Amino acid sequence: MFALKPQQTRIVTVDPESPREEDLIPVAAMAREGKLVVFPTDTVYGVGASPLVPGAVREIFRVKERPADKPLVLLVADPKDAYEYASHISRLAERLVNEYWPGPLTLIFKKSPRVPAEVTAGGDTVGIRCPDNPVARMLIRLVGVALATTSANIGGRPSPRNAVEAKESLWGRVSYIVDGGEAKLGVESTVLDLSSSEPKLVREGFISWDELKAKLNRRRSVNR
Repeated sequence: MFALKPQQTRIVTVDPESPREEDLIPVAAMAREGKLVVFPTDTVYGVGASPLVPGAVREIFRVKERPADKPLVLLVADPKDAYEYASHISRLAERLVNEYWPGPLTLIFKKSPRVPAEVTAGGDTVGIRCPDNPVARMLIRLVGVALATTSANIGGRPSPRNAVEAKESLWGRVSYIVDGGEAKLGVESTVLDLSSSEPKLVREGFISWDELKAKLNRRRSVNR
């Protein structure tokens, strides 16, 4: 049986298209301190905290009842921020970033020394994404670092598409739930591993593997 001391959870409602900084400042302050917050992205609702606070990432695993060998994703506010957390970004990766970010594509890179081992489950790679959601990106900017994130649900349950569904899983387990309306896509991101010379599909999400393969093959033929 999972034992967790209940905590006070606050709801903050924001305009999905034009959020106000003053509404998100207290949420960002909690996330910066390593407290868990729930927020909307373009795909589904996520739960996250600063990856730089000792214990914050472990708390995400504990609250979600998530196996500790499953890495988290870093969400960044701007595509250029990926360079802080990836040790190398290839020309192919740059093209995909330019085409799909902000958007529902998570790219896996060799991690930089700045990324704690807890985020990557001890591995040497890290998944990074820039979400196409004004609320998420404003929150991340206010926190000042990428957010270590995963879907805002108990492990094994469907990923939440709105604050009500997130509340059903994580109420009393997080500091804040930001209600920014319905996630516009409602489907997880596609995950593509670019940490080696051969791109590898890890998870097919909103962007189809056929679409990515076509783009990858087309660029190979151009570069020959």
